[in-house]
Amino acid sequence: MKRLILGSLSLLLASTVGTSVVRADNSAYNPSAVGKTPSYISRTTPFDLVNMAYQGQFQNQGIPGYQDLILAYSAKQIRAEDIVRGAINSKKLPPEALSDKEYLNAVTTQLSNYRNIQNY
Repeated sequence: MKRLILGSLSLLLASTVGTSVVRADNSAYNPSAVGKTPSYISRTTPFDLVNMAYQGQFQNQGIPGYQDLILAYSAKQIRAEDIVRGAINSKKLPPEALSDKEYLNAVTTQLSNYRNIQNY
């Protein structure tokens, strides 16, 4: 009985921590707060972009999906610029997204969060 309770509490704690991290960073890049929202941001947020990459939507552009994406990012084989470039080639983002430093920083933050969640 103690094992069941301990296991349930551990699962509850892990799911709460993981959910909090993802929710907190969904709004990490909010250009509308300063009044400069590029049109491509409203269509593809950094959170959405990393989710698409994780789901393997940019594999044709050489971006691995799922756990391979996290491993490649951890090994510094993939950077935020690579994912943005893959999205540009897939017509998910316009070319100017590659020069948007705030957008690239937000994509980097999302990638780091995926890596941190995988380590739980």
